[in-house]
Amino acid sequence: MSDHLHSAQRARALDQLSSARGVIAGAAIDHRDSLQAVLAKRGLELDHAGITRLKVRVASALAPAATMVLLDAEYAVAQALAAGAVPGSTGVAVPLEGMGYGDVAKLDVTTFLEDWSPEKGRRLGASGAKLLLPYRVDVADQAERQERVVAEAVEGCRAAGLALILEPIVYKREGEERAGGGRFAELVVEGARRLATLEPDVLKLQYPGSAEACADVDDACGSLIPWVLLGGGADPAVLEGQIEDACRGGASGFIVGRTLFDAALVEDEAESDRALREQCRPLLERLVGIAERLAQPWRERLGALPTPSDGWYR
Repeated sequence: MSDHLHSAQRARALDQLSSARGVIAGAAIDHRDSLQAVLAKRGLELDHAGITRLKVRVASALAPAATMVLLDAEYAVAQALAAGAVPGSTGVAVPLEGMGYGDVAKLDVTTFLEDWSPEKGRRLGASGAKLLLPYRVDVADQAERQERVVAEAVEGCRAAGLALILEPIVYKREGEERAGGGRFAELVVEGARRLATLEPDVLKLQYPGSAEACADVDDACGSLIPWVLLGGGADPAVLEGQIEDACRGGASGFIVGRTLFDAALVEDEAESDRALREQCRPLLERLVGIAERLAQPWRERLGALPTPSDGWYR
């Protein structure tokens, strides 16, 4: 265990991404290629500027109700911050990977976004960074390559003062009807156990399939690495139940993406804004209520942190 896990730097970064109670309620608006694919399926042809405008509108609607937002460097983070779409009380995290949410099964190793770094994110005011990681413990050679990527991200984020949110994804392999087949829950749990040893600041994890498996995930993360649930494209009603299971099982909250703003992905901008007000924001507020009621605050997971009187000045 490194000193970083009990450092003031880490504590401050996590505080800036969570609520006063220490619960993380995140809105992920960092989609890139996957968002373009969805827009294309719906016949919405947006250029770069159009996607930026969409993301700024989504951020303006959701960020005030979230403890943190994920915004990408290519389209949104500088623009949303400059436009005042993200209140100062809402933390910001930036993705590090050089891809969005495409076909992760075809990814041999995660690459970092070109001409981008945790330090650049920090200069824009971010408190965290996210790394998407297609990862299966049963694919040993790829797992080892991906762990080297994680180590590099951990080093870069600590140097920049950002909390690293690590998002491992159990993906579907050839011959499987669904990701992981019958071993999906096991792969989520064992992936979390193995990656926790690399000391990311937060693990952002898939729903493992049941409340009992959520408790297993919590045990796998150990006492020093909080975890949050990702959305995974679940329907809103299903997602609410998953967040309840995860938070009862020890999760410190959630970071959810397209489920939150899917209703706003329509051609007419006035209709989109109406959906953001009447459907998307209320959904986020319901999820926040569940997390605040049931989640384990990240500080409770770690216990008491050392203070300067204990000789800690990090």
